Amino acid sequence: MRTGILLFILVLALPAASQHSQDLTLAWGGMNLRGDVGPTWSNPSQGNAWTLGYRYQGHPHYSVRLVAEQGEFTASDAASNRADRLARGITVRTQTQSVWVMSEVSFLPMRIPSFKFQHTPYLFSGLGFTAYRPQGQYLGQWIDLRPLGTEGQGLAGSGTTIYGTRALSIPLGLGWRAHLGPWFTAQAEVQWTWIQSDYVDDVSGDYTDLAILREARGDAAAYFADPSNRGLVGYSRGQSDQNDGLFRVNIGLGLHLEKFWETCAAILN
Repeated sequence: MRTGILLFILVLALPAASQHSQDLTLAWGGMNLRGDVGPTWSNPSQGNAWTLGYRYQGHPHYSVRLVAEQGEFTASDAASNRADRLARGITVRTQTQSVWVMSEVSFLPMRIPSFKFQHTPYLFSGLGFTAYRPQGQYLGQWIDLRPLGTEGQGLAGSGTTIYGTRALSIPLGLGWRAHLGPWFTAQAEVQWTWIQSDYVDDVSGDYTDLAILREARGDAAAYFADPSNRGLVGYSRGQSDQNDGLFRVNIGLGLHLEKFWETCAAILN
């Protein structure tokens, strides 16, 4: 998060160019998990995400963006068509927070500054961090899963530690943007995000011994470790060789900051 704030300050400190454009965009859309729980692939209907983005464009084809995103999804094995996942019976709800710095390449040249209608498809990619908080429902309450160590992490003799709460993430996507006039822009995007962690859904490794886990961390930990109570100690619970990813589709409305500042200056004067 501190890295994102520093980069945001650096972007704002870019020297003013003779031609540039800046906008602030709020977007909303659906998202889903590509991980170890639920369907292997599905439409972005498992949850949703709000995105706030600042964009600086100093070239007709190139721009830089700082993006912050708050999302939440619920993935369930009950919605999968895989027999192994249906039998496993895990359901997880995860809240995510991400900060990225992105570069953007427009297919069509965008006149800058210009408040006339124009539009273009574009590609974007970047680098940042994603924080994640997987939870499970137990006796009607949503409980954080990380402290429970549902795969035996942190137990004596396990040789493992509790996983972290954030990881490096890499967004990549395709979008379309239109300048609607002097005040507003509109955009639509599809984005895939690689997350350098396999624990966004709390599932990665092997089943642990439920008796040992229950004694160390209680009934809730044992339940979430194996909701179907199949007693598969040592067998694979997830796919540890594949990290998790998120897919989202969103639409957004942006504000031209030049027009906003120009109007504010006129009012103050």
